[in-house]
Amino acid sequence: MFSGRKEQSIGAAIKEWLKSQGMEGKMAETRILEEYDKIVGPIISQHTTSKRIDKSVLYIRLDSASLRYELGYARDKLKSQLNQVVGKNIIQNIVFS
Repeated sequence: MFSGRKEQSIGAAIKEWLKSQGMEGKMAETRILEEYDKIVGPIISQHTTSKRIDKSVLYIRLDSASLRYELGYARDKLKSQLNQVVGKNIIQNIVFS
């Protein structure tokens, strides 16, 4: 009935369309920001006042100087965990302020 047409799931079709529109990277960034709270846990999440991604750099604002200091040591591990969520190397650096 639909000869010659390639069937695919709705999810696959949406991913393909996002990629063709150049929005795949932005979707990955959004997913990273959504998953941040789960990865860092409730205590750090409560002390995070803002987070954003600009040019592959994740900017995290914290209300605790001691947490900023401690997270500086965990930067590479956090970066790896966040990139693992989307399966791509989206975050190149993390800046805590």
